[in-house]
Amino acid sequence: MSEQIRFFLPGPVHVPAEVLAAMTRPSIGHRSPEFKALYATVAERLPKIFRTSRDVVVVTSSGSLSWDMALRSSLRKDVLCLTNGAFSERFMTVAKACGLDVDQVAMPWGQAIDPDLLRQALRRKKYEAVTLAHNETSTGVLSPLADLAEVVRQESDAMIFVDAVSSMAGAQVETEAWDIDFMFTGSQKALALPPGLALVSVSERFEKLAGEIPARGYYTDVLRYLDNHRKSSTVTTPAVPQVWALDVQLDRLLAEGLENRWQRHWELRRRTEAWADEAGFEYASAADAASPTVSCLKPPADLEAPALVKQLQSQDIVVGGGYGAWKPSTFRIGHMGEVQLSDLTTLFDALDEAVRSLRG
Repeated sequence: MSEQIRFFLPGPVHVPAEVLAAMTRPSIGHRSPEFKALYATVAERLPKIFRTSRDVVVVTSSGSLSWDMALRSSLRKDVLCLTNGAFSERFMTVAKACGLDVDQVAMPWGQAIDPDLLRQALRRKKYEAVTLAHNETSTGVLSPLADLAEVVRQESDAMIFVDAVSSMAGAQVETEAWDIDFMFTGSQKALALPPGLALVSVSERFEKLAGEIPARGYYTDVLRYLDNHRKSSTVTTPAVPQVWALDVQLDRLLAEGLENRWQRHWELRRRTEAWADEAGFEYASAADAASPTVSCLKPPADLEAPALVKQLQSQDIVVGGGYGAWKPSTFRIGHMGEVQLSDLTTLFDALDEAVRSLRG
């Protein structure tokens, strides 16, 4: 039987007991034959999750380091950042911090990235790369990555850098088929692992262009990671317990089947939508862009989102508050990772009770 989940943050998420237990194994040296064997078996399976035949590198860091890795390892000047929420905007902030010349296609929060606006921008100017967040965690919006990637390929020779932190293993992601040059995720979202790992895959073209950049940093140098990865090793001391956990969870993911996992996440989103309609809550995201992993909801006018979040905590149920400018008006439900429909039933019963209590 699956574990009862009462923790619905949009990351970090509930981690299965079996996966947590893997982290308690005795320490091993990260240059030992045992670790090399562990890393090799993880490296063999990760491309199946990313849907690529290319390497997927394990990095000890939050997913945020991947923004710097992508930008510092391969670009010299011009980048186009597609933004529609807090994390896609942060990708742009990092690009500016790296000294790049940044242009922006900005969608309102709650809207998906518009392929037509991307096409117009690419016709105005030549860029080395385009950045975006596939699933905007701050607003619960999934952008049409396949369509956006097709526009980039039709209109330019720019590379495509994708933040898939809250979509990988929860929504369809086709790194190779969609010709993505830099794809990354974090361990603590739909992969249902503890925080602490970033997972990165780069195209052959990215790898070649990175070789022409003289100053890629050290911790941000993708080529350094690839070189060690191909020796079943890491650049620096890795978070070995998290790699043990990854090893166990990869077996679980592949046993469920990636397509089945995608389908389950869409069913969770549809169940959330049905409850919201019945309870008088609204999606803050556009109807055609609601994410399968994160729902961002607005309560009825007589209820305050922060009060709902607090009331749920009194029932030992955790959901996410609104993010940034949306903090006072929304809350977020992370229905990702190992969440099942039965867990949502528990959540929505608690939400109904919280609503009754707040209305007196």
